[in-house]
Amino acid sequence: MSTRLIDLVQFLFSKNAGPYLVTFDAVFDNEDSYRRVCDSGVFSKERMAALFKVPVERILSVHRYDAGRVIKFTMIREISSGDFGDRSVFGSQWWPPLIALEIE
Repeated sequence: MSTRLIDLVQFLFSKNAGPYLVTFDAVFDNEDSYRRVCDSGVFSKERMAALFKVPVERILSVHRYDAGRVIKFTMIREISSGDFGDRSVFGSQWWPPLIALEIE
């Protein structure tokens, strides 16, 4: 049975990691949920690229931080923060596609 990521995390957020990068964090409040998502393999460069409809080359990294029960990934912005056409200067509005990510 699958579960949406939003039902397994304490919170999701995104933020600038410099003018050309946005980093995303999924923070879990318990070890079972964290391990379930880690074991699912859903946080891969390929899956994040498909979810955000970007080329896989724009997903720079995917990391797990076991001590903090956090999964992070970083994506290259199409345009720099604050440039003409930027819709989220601080990168804080990029995380919503993660809400419905299905975890097996």
